[in-house]
Amino acid sequence: MNRPPILFVFCVVLALPLAAQSVPDSAAFDAEGERAFVQAMRTFQSGAHDSAVVQLQGYLREFPRGHRWTGASIMLGKALYERGRWRESIRQLKDLLDIAPETLYRFDARYSIGLNYFRMNRYEDAALEFLAVRENSPDSLLIGRSERMLDALASEHLTASQIDGLQAEARDSTVLAMLTFRAAEMLQRNGDTRRAIELLRGLAAQPRWRWYVPEAVELLERLEKGRTLKIGAVLPLLLSSQRPGVREVGVEFLNGMNVAVEQFNRGSITKVALEIRDTERDPSAATRAVSELADDADVVAVLGPISSNEAFAAAGVAHAKGLPMLTPTATSNGIAAVGSNIFQGNPDYDARGRAMAAYAWERLGARTFGVLAPTDAVGKLVADGFVDEVKRRQGDLVSVQWYYAGSTDLRSQLEEMRVVALKRKIVPYFDFSSGIRHEHVNAMLMAGASQRIVDSLMESGGTMSVDSLLGPIGRSLVDSLRLPTKLPVINYDSLGIAVDSIHAIFVPIASSEEIGVVSSQISLFNFQTAILGTADWNDPAELDRNRRYTNGVYFSIDAMPNTQDRSYRTFVTSYQAMAQRPPTVNALIGFDAAQLVLDAITRGATLRREIAEALSTVRGHRGLHGVVSFQPNRVNGAMGIMRYLNGSMTKVGEIDLTALPTEAAARPETPKP
Repeated sequence: MNRPPILFVFCVVLALPLAAQSVPDSAAFDAEGERAFVQAMRTFQSGAHDSAVVQLQGYLREFPRGHRWTGASIMLGKALYERGRWRESIRQLKDLLDIAPETLYRFDARYSIGLNYFRMNRYEDAALEFLAVRENSPDSLLIGRSERMLDALASEHLTASQIDGLQAEARDSTVLAMLTFRAAEMLQRNGDTRRAIELLRGLAAQPRWRWYVPEAVELLERLEKGRTLKIGAVLPLLLSSQRPGVREVGVEFLNGMNVAVEQFNRGSITKVALEIRDTERDPSAATRAVSELADDADVVAVLGPISSNEAFAAAGVAHAKGLPMLTPTATSNGIAAVGSNIFQGNPDYDARGRAMAAYAWERLGARTFGVLAPTDAVGKLVADGFVDEVKRRQGDLVSVQWYYAGSTDLRSQLEEMRVVALKRKIVPYFDFSSGIRHEHVNAMLMAGASQRIVDSLMESGGTMSVDSLLGPIGRSLVDSLRLPTKLPVINYDSLGIAVDSIHAIFVPIASSEEIGVVSSQISLFNFQTAILGTADWNDPAELDRNRRYTNGVYFSIDAMPNTQDRSYRTFVTSYQAMAQRPPTVNALIGFDAAQLVLDAITRGATLRREIAEALSTVRGHRGLHGVVSFQPNRVNGAMGIMRYLNGSMTKVGEIDLTALPTEAAARPETPKP
């Protein structure tokens, strides 16, 4: 059944006042009152509704028991409605029903109350009034009008829960069929085809001559033929650019996504199509694209944008409209925090720092740490993540030093780190040749010192370290017992003294051009430590050029495809057939991002809400480029770790923040510089 045109609905409204003249009242006839009422009706019919209001109010004052009292009461309610005084109209009509609940006008009054509610956008209240009239009025004209208004409300204005509430109140089979059909239409528009089909099947089983059954059968047949789900691809394709080279990045991502969709469609009854939009590298264009896709009920998720500024701009719109958005590569902190349906397939800066700290702790056994980081925004965020993870694990953060990106002289930072580290190595000692009194000796003995050793030291006037005499807690006992100690003299400027008390130094360089500067100066200042880095260390040429200093460095990496894997080889074959070139890392990431959404659809998620819920449970998904494992904040917490050793780059492992123990556990392995 088609929706009733809005113009028709309002034509119905304008015709209503004529009905009031045909219903007689039982009170005694009054000629003067009759003349006043007839004049008010003529005024109403002429369209002078303001004057009609005044005349009808006058009649009700002058003839409070007149034989036209109920007629004047309902006509006053209608006149107030025509003037847009909807609250006053409702009050007038409800007063009539309170005073004369059995009046012949009661259903006309309730219908008019429903019209007032409709104009006030109180659609659920309006629907309840129309339902009461539809199911109880003896007037076929009012019945038809109420049903059409109910149909219009269910089609255009009521929510799913409001329709459910009406169905609970309704008794008439025609009304129930209409509400069921409109509920199915709403479910279809919202993407819940499965539930829509369930409702329509029940309705289609009824006799074809019943209202709404033929329409239900038609819609059911259309839905059961198969629905094509759409996935938005919002990428920097720069279609208007005259330089083909600038389009390559977006095209690589898109080609990877196309391979994933093509493979999915070959083996699935449910079909998927990509809806492609060009961001033009413009955040406002990205936002418009996501908004447009969100308005299409068949679009169940969006892949992209790929840059952080575009992703930030579009995330708010996607969240507000309930559209799951998965950005494959955006790394800024806080994008996924915009809403529960926003996902970052790439670890953000915080996760990158935390992952390296977790790797050093879990796999290298490091417990003491240093940080040497650039002061640019990215370096600060990554370093903060590293520091936070060390503190969370109650590790020992020896020193945090900052430098300006691109600096070639790091002497002051490394000298400061050396001094702090060496001071921690200094163990105070007792000098029994001077300053040790009898009460100090007694305190030492009470603290656990050996009587024999103390006597020997007193006799010889020798020296002994606090740790040797009092054990591992000796330094804290010295302070509490106020025992006199001395410190050995160390020449901090002597680079011949190695710093080995820092197990690992985290260096999130600003660019690979800093590899030589940083690594050579860490070596120059004689730090015997493991160097930890981020993906900017992934420059084989620079690592080779500075092999003397970079040997053994660990760093994270965004993509580590297993080229021997069967699924990888299958992808390469499909990609080359499509693009006529080998795949890039961007193509792998695009494929993996699409695969995450397609896997959710394979598991039965066809609604936006269901896909968002399915994505939030992804843990340890091994894609072509690497692992995706969403943390509770919906940011990927998995990274691969590489090591440069003896001229070769080797994958030494992965770290997944979602799979680590809540409490840090000690590991026996010794950190390897």
